[in-house]
Amino acid sequence: MGGGQWFTDRAGTRWFFDSGALCLDFAYTGDLGHANPAWERLHSPGDLADWLTQRFGSLAGPVDATVLAAALGLRAAIVIVARALAVDAAPDPAAVDVVNAFAAGADLPPQLDGGTLAPPAPNAPRALATVARDAVRVFADGGARIRTCAADDCALVFHDDSRTNSRRWCSMRRCGNRAKVRAHRSAGPRSDPPP
Repeated sequence: MGGGQWFTDRAGTRWFFDSGALCLDFAYTGDLGHANPAWERLHSPGDLADWLTQRFGSLAGPVDATVLAAALGLRAAIVIVARALAVDAAPDPAAVDVVNAFAAGADLPPQLDGGTLAPPAPNAPRALATVARDAVRVFADGGARIRTCAADDCALVFHDDSRTNSRRWCSMRRCGNRAKVRAHRSAGPRSDPPP
């Protein structure tokens, strides 16, 4: 169950973004309210099935239009909560209720390797409950580790899962590197003293 995903920005640059949390990776199957429809990945039930399979393994049971609609509702609620917490605002109680309702469902329990009991087969409702429980875990402390990228021209939201709680950029290779280049250029040419 790998985290993060590839994005292509408006300029056509492809880059990897690790949001730091499963629930935010799910939120970024859409544009998280950044008005970039190119980021929408869940156009059909098959798209949702593919995303869930990438994260949880082969699904038992179909993913239909009803499941897709429910998933989009969960995604919208996660987006609302994450964006509010990123600016230290109280999230909409209706969005919190949606996340909590999904989290109350049967999820995909973690399993230790080496036992003889088979875990329940992943299906879309269990996978979505697992995403919602991750949102509860990530947002439970009032979003203390939910951040917005420090770059002036980026508004991506992420979960700072660094040990020192010091992550500043959505991606060091994208915004972090651009900020360092700008800082270096603004410092001007170095004038080394003659030998």
